[in-house]
Amino acid sequence: MRKAFLILTSLVVVGCTTTPVATPPEPMAAIKPIPELVEPEPKTSIFTYYVDPIHQSQAAAIVRGNFVWRDHCLYLIGSDRKFTTAMFPEFPKGIVKWDEATKTLNLNGRVFKMGDYIKTNGAYWPYHPNTPGGAEFEKQGDKKCLTPTVAFIGTFFD
Repeated sequence: MRKAFLILTSLVVVGCTTTPVATPPEPMAAIKPIPELVEPEPKTSIFTYYVDPIHQSQAAAIVRGNFVWRDHCLYLIGSDRKFTTAMFPEFPKGIVKWDEATKTLNLNGRVFKMGDYIKTNGAYWPYHPNTPGGAEFEKQGDKKCLTPTVAFIGTFFD
């Protein structure tokens, strides 16, 4: 019995002190990262105006003119032939999509090419630089795109 106890004890001691065989780590060169699809950032400044995220009300007056793209800016030109910065509702998210390659604007599922006429609800609003309200617009895109009057373009078309 004593002999069996010594054999069993020595097996336990030897078993606890032997070094386990570990698999070598995989070399870093074998781990290949999955490339991320990075879409190019649009160069055209797209400006938005605040709309309540719950009710999403828009002005009921009429805004009309032709869309024009010039120097990475989107404008609306009315019958007076003046350039007015085009602004779109902030909510719901994704309602405005700009395609830089084709210079087309998808507004609530309706696609406009540059030069296309639009008549919709909205409002004209003064833009005052160096004011808190003006600063909200300025941080959205290139300041050179902002005209003294901006057009809040709605999404209820004729």
